[in-house]
Amino acid sequence: MKLCFVVRNIHSQIITYTTTHLAYEAYLKGHEVVYATVNSFSYSDDQRVRATVISPGDGPFNSRTQFLDGLKGEQAERAEVTLSDFDVVFLRYNPNETESERDRKNPAIEFARLLKAHGVFVVNDPGGLTKASSKMYLSAFPEEIRAKTLITRSAVKIKDFIRRLRRPAILKPLSGYGGQDVFFVKNPNEININQIISTVAKNGYIMAQEYLPAIKMGDKRLLLLNGQPIFDGNRAAIYRRMSPRGEIRANMHIGGTRKKVSFSRAEAEIVDTIRPRLVSDGLYFVGADIVGNKLLEINVFCPGGINNINELYNVNIGRLVIEDLERRVRLGKTILKPESISAIKLI
Repeated sequence: MKLCFVVRNIHSQIITYTTTHLAYEAYLKGHEVVYATVNSFSYSDDQRVRATVISPGDGPFNSRTQFLDGLKGEQAERAEVTLSDFDVVFLRYNPNETESERDRKNPAIEFARLLKAHGVFVVNDPGGLTKASSKMYLSAFPEEIRAKTLITRSAVKIKDFIRRLRRPAILKPLSGYGGQDVFFVKNPNEININQIISTVAKNGYIMAQEYLPAIKMGDKRLLLLNGQPIFDGNRAAIYRRMSPRGEIRANMHIGGTRKKVSFSRAEAEIVDTIRPRLVSDGLYFVGADIVGNKLLEINVFCPGGINNINELYNVNIGRLVIEDLERRVRLGKTILKPESISAIKLI
């Protein structure tokens, strides 16, 4: 296969990133692997999408560290390629990480639409990414599997929502990421609630959610592939993230800790509920964050967690993702061959 990973900045990549795991596993299996940034795309009247890409060179690379060093080092190879000829393009780029409202619209999306039209398998589907570009996507799912939620910019409505909850709430930016500007509010009469609302509102709309007491036991990150949990044997790609003392957030970069956790019936029921929508929207590789029996968030732009899962359980989730891609690309090429169409039984 020919695979391209689209990232914000190549030199900011590290060995624990899920992108690095996926790229290295693809390299080990003999596939052509390149990286591109969102600023490297071009499109002309021949209706082909091109990009300036970087590859780590010929190697050999005996570890992810060597692979990444090759990508960033002097031996890295740069080339102008036609991405329309690639098999898979991973959009590992989160527009919410930028302060620019223009860039939050994700400049790679429109190029990705063209790539999809040319038969490239884009992960995740550009149409699906557009639909799921904010946490509002959760509202598409039944209330019984998610926390009670209000999305607004009105301080009055937020206070009324918390008052009617009769329990604490979490306030966070609708377009936020990484646990930034997340606040715990006990009641609408807190002395600094106006300051909290103002802080969160600086990034746009506010998401107010009921506080789930089960968060004291941490949240669970579950990786899904085409709407199904990724399994290595009988081990699901899931782990628990515990908040540091005095924190309501469990993000690893702020000191959260990771723990093993079993895939339970609660997670299975959530997955069964959200699967049809994820598949329909082409959200092939996602991370679901779950607290208790509630879905808290779906990460669609650049879901992570492979490194933690691999180290906790001594598995190789990246390899499983690449193997699934191999099957999909192989099937797609078979279907597209005119001489093979008569041999395919349509279901």
